[in-house]
Amino acid sequence: MTVRKSKSICHICEAGCGVVVTSDNRKILSVRPDPEDIFSRGYLCPKGAALKELHEDRDRIRTPLVRRNGKLELS
Repeated sequence: MTVRKSKSICHICEAGCGVVVTSDNRKILSVRPDPEDIFSRGYLCPKGAALKELHEDRDRIRTPLVRRNGKLELS
């Protein structure tokens, strides 16, 4: 198990709060506010805290869609 902590930003809204993502390969273990972020200073709204669940959502589109004959299909 290789646990890695990466600093990033939440992309859900324009505030761009700083987050620390803890992961093991491609599996996200946690998303926490970054206390060292110069703008958000350790604040993270509920939308940002839900990034892990959003990433793991079974209904999430993971490949581009193409419109063919008026219907969206996987490319």
